[in-house]
Amino acid sequence: MVTWTMDEGHALSRVLTPGKDSKNDYVSYTHNYTTLSKKFRGGCPALELKRLGAYWTGKVGGKTVVFFKSDSHMSQDGPQLPNIDVWTQIIGEVKPKLVLTTGTGGGIGRQFEVGDVIVSPVVRFDCIKSFKNKPFHAITMRASRRTRSISRKPKRFLRRTPRGCTDNTRAPQIVNVAPSALSSCVVTTDFFGFDTSDQSLWPKGMGDLSEMGDAILGLVAKQLGAAAPRWLAVRNVSDPQIKAEGTLTEQSALAAHIYKAFGRWSSVCSAIVCWALIAAE
Repeated sequence: MVTWTMDEGHALSRVLTPGKDSKNDYVSYTHNYTTLSKKFRGGCPALELKRLGAYWTGKVGGKTVVFFKSDSHMSQDGPQLPNIDVWTQIIGEVKPKLVLTTGTGGGIGRQFEVGDVIVSPVVRFDCIKSFKNKPFHAITMRASRRTRSISRKPKRFLRRTPRGCTDNTRAPQIVNVAPSALSSCVVTTDFFGFDTSDQSLWPKGMGDLSEMGDAILGLVAKQLGAAAPRWLAVRNVSDPQIKAEGTLTEQSALAAHIYKAFGRWSSVCSAIVCWALIAAE
């Protein structure tokens, strides 16, 4: 299981590795760092921390799980995309049966509220900035093998809205995306995307959530072919659709404020869903 930001790491460790925090207690992962570090741009987290990430191992329902907080990320690493190498390396070393990438994202559509969780075996790129000229900039990837659908059991853990989110009108919901449901997939961008009520950025049918890294896993799985493990993108809505008011700069600031306020607490929801997916294996 792989997550990314500090808040996402905190949420994952609180739920799945209690007593072991991803920031201070996990083991630093530095294998092949000297070689891979040459691909990172100056100032990125992996170079600042001098590692590729941090990990811990544990059990979920009797199954051994590696919890990995990555310090390598598509949006941070630079144009050479060493995150592809990191994914390939850890998959080759761990040889997992199932890979879950999890964390925050922006809900696409007014139906989503903070804490909702999208479970998707299909991801697509929508790169219009740094990676707009890359061959993968608009491709779609689907997991080649099915993973069991999540049961209803975790819903009882999601009865409360994320802490402090008074605008929610209901408890968080889980959306299981079918492999054929491209219109409900997770969308990976090379910019901080957010949805507005006029849907000027995300037209209807584009997907259910935008984030900045999951499709790299899909790309690596596609490159590995038959050797690729089963995988799923498990993303929680940290910032929902906002009103199309004010300037783009003002809208972006509001979306970022909501993201900062609820990133950690909404990530608890996706961590619970990840637990349920592993337990169902």
